[in-house]
Amino acid sequence: MLEKLREFLDSPEGQVSMEKFAAEMLLREEQGKSNRARMRKMFKGNKESFDILMHKIIAKHDDAYIDRWYSKGCMPQPMNVLYAIHEVADEEGTDHPPLDSFTESFPSDIVTYMDWQFAYTHGQGTVTSVYKNKELLLRL
Repeated sequence: MLEKLREFLDSPEGQVSMEKFAAEMLLREEQGKSNRARMRKMFKGNKESFDILMHKIIAKHDDAYIDRWYSKGCMPQPMNVLYAIHEVADEEGTDHPPLDSFTESFPSDIVTYMDWQFAYTHGQGTVTSVYKNKELLLRL
């Protein structure tokens, strides 16, 4: 099977596929940079505007939002804006130790940014949690 894969990658079709894949990855990275820049503009680097933005984002992840995901037969997923904020926090924040029994029990990546903690906890899936001064406000 590995041999067939190598043959495909060495073929003209394989080269075109790899070029398309590389272009798609570059496009996604550029979109991510653009999204992170847009997030930084939204809160202008100060805690007060960041707090307002985060409370709006959390409010949008309400029970109705979660119910819409479950009605489709899917686990609730964070909105893209929350992913962008989490990426900004990953770039500019500081690592944080586990916050509760959940983040202690499973491998977790936790970062503190502007007095907010953003956690990805890994198990059979990945759970996103948002804390304000170590108080859990959102978990999806």
